[in-house]
Amino acid sequence: LTNNKGPLKEQHKTSKDLKCIQCEFETNRKDNLKSHLLSHKISKHLKCVQCNFETKYKSNLNKHLLIHQKSKDLKCVQCDYATNHKHSLKNHLLSHKTAKNLNC
Repeated sequence: LTNNKGPLKEQHKTSKDLKCIQCEFETNRKDNLKSHLLSHKISKHLKCVQCNFETKYKSNLNKHLLIHQKSKDLKCVQCDYATNHKHSLKNHLLSHKTAKNLNC
């Protein structure tokens, strides 16, 4: 009998330790991450038609285009702050926590 627990164990691993640096994709398999990373690569620069922003990653352009949207879909429940970016809202919410901790 042979022991093939390595690859099988990797497939059934539940924590997603491998993360994409371009988006929020997470996986527990190196081959899945490698395939996913290829989806971000392109051979030419992409340009925003509304400003001078340029990138070589489609995912970055998609995130950037949210800046030009008038409606902000992600809203803070503690104040009137609104944004289209999850990470911006996360950072904003931290400002409420630090402000609370500073009060004596």
